[in-house]
Amino acid sequence: MTPIKTHDNPYIKVWFRVKLFLSTYVNKIDSKGRISLPSSFRNILSKENKKEIILFKSIKFAAIDGCSYERINTISERIDNLDIFSEDQDDFSTSIFSEIVPTSLDKEGRFIIPNFLKKHANLKNEAAFIGQGNYFQIWHPKSALEKQKASRERIKANKKTLTSILINKSND
Repeated sequence: MTPIKTHDNPYIKVWFRVKLFLSTYVNKIDSKGRISLPSSFRNILSKENKKEIILFKSIKFAAIDGCSYERINTISERIDNLDIFSEDQDDFSTSIFSEIVPTSLDKEGRFIIPNFLKKHANLKNEAAFIGQGNYFQIWHPKSALEKQKASRERIKANKKTLTSILINKSND
């Protein structure tokens, strides 16, 4: 029997190749309205767009969705696959693209959250950055804790496991 080498393991290859927004960070909003994007999040951004992120209102929550240009292009492609005359296509396009704010990072990784987004997420003096894999969300810190707790409780109540989603994905 031949031993499995680490570099031949497809799960290991994916782990090192894919960059994801991970973990939770709480950062203060300074007196000028700036906040720092966590350094691990900055490391996810592509070289071409290292100093810019995309922000927009979360469709589901009182939070802000943040992502890279690559992610917003993926969202655009999926919306483009909807029937061009459907309400879904119109609603998603309008809800997301009309309120996108391309946001520049300064050399310290700080940026300004526009007031309409701060109001949407109920942000005042600090914000929680929650990694969501291919994107991140910005929440009021207390709401972030509540969201994390509710998500975990739903998973437990529905008896979901990582194995169940990995098996379902591999069967597709």
